Amino acid sequence: MGGTTSKLKRWMSNGDEDSRESERAVKKLATPFVYTRRGSMYFDEDGDVAHEFYEEVPPMRRGVKATMRRILTNLTPQGDVKLPFPCLNMDFPIVLYQDS
Repeated sequence: MGGTTSKLKRWMSNGDEDSRESERAVKKLATPFVYTRRGSMYFDEDGDVAHEFYEEVPPMRRGVKATMRRILTNLTPQGDVKLPFPCLNMDFPIVLYQDS
């Protein structure tokens, strides 16, 4: 799922401090929720968004069908996408439970 919480946890735990102190810092600053994800789509030159882009290639001689060729150049990754509601992070080191 690779959200923003995982990056924060890794950054906090790579310090030179004692492991207990870094765990406390992670517990205080990190959250079990993920608010963004990496987008899997691309923008083309016209601003359209899709997973893949194709163009029609005209035939070289008559009587042959046109083919489709995948476009791999001039595409920009979508980047981070905000989730409509927060999700739980699978990498979070603290167990969440409800006492009822």
